[in-house]
Amino acid sequence: MKESRLFFILYHLVANRTVTAGQLADKLDVSVRTIYRDVERLCEAGIPVYTTSGRHGGLALVEGYTLDSVLFSSEEKRTILASLQSLDATQEPGHEVVVEKLSALFGDQEDSWLEVDFSGWGSRELDNRKFNMVRDAVINHRVLEIEYCNSKGEQDIRMLEPLQMLYKARAWYLKAYCRTNGGFRLFKLSRILSAKAVGRQVEKKCYPAPSPTEHETPYTTFILRFSAVMAYRVYDEFDATSVQKEKDGTLLVTTCWPYDSWVAGYVLSFGPSVTVVEPQCLRDEIHEMAKKLCELYKT
Repeated sequence: MKESRLFFILYHLVANRTVTAGQLADKLDVSVRTIYRDVERLCEAGIPVYTTSGRHGGLALVEGYTLDSVLFSSEEKRTILASLQSLDATQEPGHEVVVEKLSALFGDQEDSWLEVDFSGWGSRELDNRKFNMVRDAVINHRVLEIEYCNSKGEQDIRMLEPLQMLYKARAWYLKAYCRTNGGFRLFKLSRILSAKAVGRQVEKKCYPAPSPTEHETPYTTFILRFSAVMAYRVYDEFDATSVQKEKDGTLLVTTCWPYDSWVAGYVLSFGPSVTVVEPQCLRDEIHEMAKKLCELYKT
């Protein structure tokens, strides 16, 4: 508590230049004597606090003083500012004010190191608006009514209690309690077609941690051979340790996925530049899909 009080006093001295001991005592709910003892500790730590008399007198810092290595090293100050600037990536309200105040406090101005755009190509305004709405619902515990398209292409209206946003495998998800279906669910943000806040949650729920055996999905090993022209996508979408470059320039990828309905469609997105080596069941599935595509485009 003492350390927090000292930092509070120091912040007010930097921000306001002059403040009375009585004002600080009122804000911190301590005696004026305690404030003067705290000021003595700050002086002992090398922070130049002095008193001024007169109508506008009080406690003040030496003109031009900034926080130096007394409290934070240069690396620590850079880390704090860089971390706060990363709030810009989530468009957190008020982050600019916090960064500005701490920059003044540290006597340093850190260049922004990170820029994140949550939108897809060509849909910036819509995607960012949706992201901000979902984020605000999580922070403010607002119930969301969404129109959602599931992995089977079915669209319906869901009433959700949003709990947390998750970024995983190059995609954003929403952890939520689904009032419509009566259970905890994970919703992919790109499949939320529309959303609106409709009220406040009655109580805050916690998304359950998965148990080692609960909802286990069996994984299948897939071996795929890509032509060299697909190298840009292969290294974008697969771990480099799973890629083996062959003498002829082709890329052999060994990976594990749950064998679901999306797998064949994903592999087909590479067109004729990929060959399924294993498993045979996927080769058969793609063969059947290819025959149907030939019939569809025959005329």
